[in-house]
Amino acid sequence: MADVLLRAFDHEWVLALAVSVILLAVAEAGCRSGRRLFEARDEARRSQIGVVQAAMLGMLGLLLGFTFSMAAERYDTRRGLVVQEANTIGTTWLRASLLPEPHPGAVKDLLREYVDVRIRAREALSDPARLSEGLRRSSEIQSTLWQHAEAAAREAPNDITSTFVTTLNDVIDTDAERVAAMRNRIPVVVWLILVVVAAAGCWTSAYAAGANGVRTALTSVFLPALITVVILLIADLTSERRGIIHVSQQPLIDLQNAIR
Repeated sequence: MADVLLRAFDHEWVLALAVSVILLAVAEAGCRSGRRLFEARDEARRSQIGVVQAAMLGMLGLLLGFTFSMAAERYDTRRGLVVQEANTIGTTWLRASLLPEPHPGAVKDLLREYVDVRIRAREALSDPARLSEGLRRSSEIQSTLWQHAEAAAREAPNDITSTFVTTLNDVIDTDAERVAAMRNRIPVVVWLILVVVAAAGCWTSAYAAGANGVRTALTSVFLPALITVVILLIADLTSERRGIIHVSQQPLIDLQNAIR
C-alpha cells in the first residue's frame, strides 16, 4: 500500500489534480458549514473560530516547512553525488595509465562505457525497464574493472596500483550511494499527515469565512491552490523520475566529453 501511494507522488500532475480537488471540496464544505453557523447567530461558537484557524494554519505552515526541508536535503544529496561520481571516475581514469600493460587500455575502454551507461540510465528514470538494464550493466562493468584491479595488484603490488584500487572502490561505493539516494523518499506517513492537515486548514479558513457571512476567493480557491502548488514543488524535489526540477548530469557529460 505504501509503495502504491509513493508511486502516485511520481506523477506530479495527477497528484496536483487529486490534491486540488480534495482541498477545494473541503473548502466548499467548510464554507457551507460556516454559513449555517452564521444563520444560527451563535456568537459563542463564532468567537472561537479565529483561535482554531490560527492554530491550524500555523501547524500547516510548520509541517510544509518541515517537509520542504526534507525534500531539499534529498535533492542536494543527489546533486552532490553526481559531482562526486564524476570526480571519482575521472581520477580512476587518470590512474589507469599507471597500471602495468595490458590493463590501461582495457580499463579506459570500460570506464568510457561506464560513463555512457550511467548517463543513459539517468535519462531513463521514467522507464523502469531501461533503468534496471542500466544498473545491471553498471554492475557488470564494475565487476570487470575489479578483475583488472586484482590482476594488476598481483602483477605490480606497489603504492601506485593501490591508489588505483582505492579510487575504483570509491567509484563502486558512489554508485551504491546514488542508488540509495534515489530510493530515499519522504515517508508516505508524512505525505498523508501533510494532506490531512492541509485539508483541515482549508476547511477551517472557509468555515471562518462562512461564519462571518462572506464567501471569498481567498479561502475558497486561492488558499487551496497555493497549498497544492507547494505540495507539488515538494513532490518534484523529492522525486528523480518525473517533473520540472531535475538533478543535472552535466558533470558526467563533461567527463564523457573529456575522456572520449
